[in-house]
Amino acid sequence: MLPKTSVNVWVEMINSQPNHRNQNLKLDPLVWVVDSAYTGELHARIGLAKRLGYGYDIIPIPPIDDTSDYAQELFARYQAASHGQKLILFIISGTGEETTAPIADLKKIFAERLFNIYLASILPTEQHPRLCEYDLIASPQLSGENIVSMVGVPHQMTHESLAMAYHEHQQYFNSLPKPIIGLLVGGNTRYCDGFNEHHAEQLAKRVAKINSLLSGCIVITNSRRTPHAAIKALLNELKTVNHHFFDWQQIDNSFYQALLAHADLFIVTGDSLSMCSEAAFTGKPLLVDMSDTATEYYHREIVGKLIAYGAAKLLTDSYEPWYYQPPDPTGMVVKAIHTRFQDIL
Repeated sequence: MLPKTSVNVWVEMINSQPNHRNQNLKLDPLVWVVDSAYTGELHARIGLAKRLGYGYDIIPIPPIDDTSDYAQELFARYQAASHGQKLILFIISGTGEETTAPIADLKKIFAERLFNIYLASILPTEQHPRLCEYDLIASPQLSGENIVSMVGVPHQMTHESLAMAYHEHQQYFNSLPKPIIGLLVGGNTRYCDGFNEHHAEQLAKRVAKINSLLSGCIVITNSRRTPHAAIKALLNELKTVNHHFFDWQQIDNSFYQALLAHADLFIVTGDSLSMCSEAAFTGKPLLVDMSDTATEYYHREIVGKLIAYGAAKLLTDSYEPWYYQPPDPTGMVVKAIHTRFQDIL
């Protein structure tokens, strides 16, 4: 909690600035993304910020205890960036590190200049009591006022970035047997550690069965959460199958997007909502491994909405292609922001 005197001084300073937005010329807002050590959460925030089209900066995660210095540093940053203008400020935060209260507290400094946007991947049943203070919440689980109910979760993919990656890596992917199965492998989470060697072997057997029906090849990539022993077991089970493995630490983002662009079918582990949503964004068939031992209830709930929408099906031993209109959760949030704040943008 900020000292009352500091809050009053900063609010008085920011409110004393000339309000150029009352003139006919509307100035672009500032967009700040709260940093996160959780890759999917940070990519979702950056993806939204990029598609808003105003540019963005990344701000540090607020401290757990006293946030007065943090707030003062952000106010100074705002002053420097706004050059004396009374600019609108969007701060994009969300699930991952617990920052709900300290980011909500920033309203005491920036007042009506600040609009807080909260991107939720997985929310617990009992939500933070101050979440209701946010101006816009995007969630695949919630509905109601000031809430964007999404199918899937936001991400960084755009049609333009996929097209660029497609052409950049076209020579490699054109050399592979078709169809290409993109196998996107997540791993264990904070509350579920069932992605072990046995699970990986069973997953590999199902993937191999699908590939035998199609006579193509499998291109595999993993994530930072994939246990080394599990990915080793999976690759060993696929040793007689035409497959190509690319460790996430050894490829850049353009190659991952090229895989999304070139693959004909995706098999994704249900623990990664980001990879499921990115695959669904391509509009290609998506089979999801939803084992109870390797996913949480919340994963199954959110992926279940992708299935109900028609973008995904459960991974079994059989496969028939289908078609659907790809969901665009990031685009839904961008549209909601432009609609909600059209008078000031």
